[in-house]
Amino acid sequence: MSNEEKPLSRAAYRKQQEQHEQQTEPAKEPPLRREDKRRGNKRSHTSSDLDEPAASPKLKKRLNWAIGIVAVLIVLVYLVLFFV
Repeated sequence: MSNEEKPLSRAAYRKQQEQHEQQTEPAKEPPLRREDKRRGNKRSHTSSDLDEPAASPKLKKRLNWAIGIVAVLIVLVYLVLFFV
């Protein structure tokens, strides 16, 4: 960046990005405010949680083994550090 160019403020950068998006593709729906986007994202997460299938028994078994192995390795490292 040259010395003549000044960094944009957040508001100016946001406005520039919005103008760029409007030029590249026409808006199909009115732009949402930041608060509306957050609310929409929260709603989508809660609805998708209900639709997700339960974890398979094979995956549960693998996770249990992984947790057990990690616990054993932690104990072994503790013993090695304590006694050496």
